[in-house]
Amino acid sequence: MYSHGDSSIGFPMSGANEDRISRITGFLETIDRLKSVERRGWLADGSRRENAAEHSWHVCMYALLLHNELESQTDLHRILCMLLVHDLVEVYAGDSYVYDDREMADQHERESLAAQRLFALLPSDVAERIRGFWDEFEAQVTPEARIARAFDIAHGFSQNVFSQGKGWRQNSVTEAMSRKVNRVAWETDPVLAAFYRQLYERAEREDLWSKEDRSSETS
Repeated sequence: MYSHGDSSIGFPMSGANEDRISRITGFLETIDRLKSVERRGWLADGSRRENAAEHSWHVCMYALLLHNELESQTDLHRILCMLLVHDLVEVYAGDSYVYDDREMADQHERESLAAQRLFALLPSDVAERIRGFWDEFEAQVTPEARIARAFDIAHGFSQNVFSQGKGWRQNSVTEAMSRKVNRVAWETDPVLAAFYRQLYERAEREDLWSKEDRSSETS
């Protein structure tokens, strides 16, 4: 009979797989930190700022629900994989706010170093596959990467609308600043253009924008 102290009860030994499972488990534990990476955007009810893990989940829902509406013919599976992976490096690099010039100046360098550190935790073949999604998203060469980036940007924009412009006002973001950042997203697909048009109309109707003028602002 097995004693109650035998931790292997019911679990067959997997030999060489033990190290792989251990490394994957360690990676999963590490990326739990994404739940503590605070973003500048707020929850729709305005109760607190959202975290990066919540953003990743929500933007995947954007892709899942809107993908079939798009005129672009792209692979949803690859888009979802990129969206799940694209912000994982923030467990080490932190979030970079698109309207903060100082944070954006060294974003690529910080996140590239974080990617090397983070994906090295995985078995090499798994790391290559997961890092491949991150690299594809960053390179913005494939149609899937461009659609994934468009959804990513669209989520940040719409979350500001849903939260009644709270983040925009706190960070002095005007409509013209927003249009400069978001243009690349709405130009990706006509359906996304319609998505943005509706939300810009809502932002105007509900008077959500910061009124602060900035000399660096361009339309």
